[in-house]
Amino acid sequence: MKKTALFAALILATATTTTIAQEDKLAVLDIDTDGRISVEEAASDPALSAVFAKLDKNKDGYLTPSELIED
Repeated sequence: MKKTALFAALILATATTTTIAQEDKLAVLDIDTDGRISVEEAASDPALSAVFAKLDKNKDGYLTPSELIED
């Protein structure tokens, strides 16, 4: 029982950390503060720029918070 509770706590902590990291990335890169990251804004982050097209699920040229959530 204790192992299960510990495992669940670790999963929740990781999920929360990931969400915070994504929100921070959005805040830093969203220069025009429209709540999304454009191709131009993503260009300042080479790692994000490299996967922009894959993350842009609806192919509108922007990454929204929901597109930044890891599946």
